[in-house]
Amino acid sequence: MRSLRCTEAQVLGYRIERLDEYDDTGLLHSMNYEVLCPRTGAVLASLANSQAAKRFVILHELRAIREGTMRLNKSVRVA
Repeated sequence: MRSLRCTEAQVLGYRIERLDEYDDTGLLHSMNYEVLCPRTGAVLASLANSQAAKRFVILHELRAIREGTMRLNKSVRVA
């Protein structure tokens, strides 16, 4: 099996790549979209379509903001 990776989009620093896998006859076997971490380049998620990958990035960022806010609120209550 052969794989071909193409950058589809850049969303908030995260790179979304389309990963096409071809079988031995050259026919497209599967297509996934991978979200890569902006800092390390590690694959954070492998999803079925581009919209799902973009949605993952937005939700990932919103969760990070929420967790940071919750930590900040905890420190304010203690002080």
